[in-house]
Amino acid sequence: MMDLMAAMLAAVSSLEYGLSVLARSSSPPTGAALRTVTTALDLGATWDVAWDIALPSNTGAIAPLGQALRFAGTTGAPSAAVVTAYAAQFRRRRNRQAEKRAAALGVRLVVPLGLCSLPAFVCLGVIPILVGLFPTFG
Repeated sequence: MMDLMAAMLAAVSSLEYGLSVLARSSSPPTGAALRTVTTALDLGATWDVAWDIALPSNTGAIAPLGQALRFAGTTGAPSAAVVTAYAAQFRRRRNRQAEKRAAALGVRLVVPLGLCSLPAFVCLGVIPILVGLFPTFG
């Protein structure tokens, strides 16, 4: 969403128009929250008030977008480069979090793997050797 908004800002689109395009092309809960923001801005609410109204219903999806657009919304300056940089930073942060979760998953998988393979090793490797070492009575 941030990259799309940055492209619209680079094409000299207004912030309100960009938000309405994002609202139409988003999922229903996200679109409703973005429509709330655009409606509040059209009615004269400040940037912070408009986003505070919309965020309780949909905090996770549009909060980073609101932070990225804050400079453009409060100053009126064209900030496509700022939004693009924020989107890149957001992607890097999410990639690092995914890498950390993947590393933690590898550590967590060692215990079940050990619990499954150790009994198999004992049953198929150690016990036959021990049975073979017992003298045969005959």
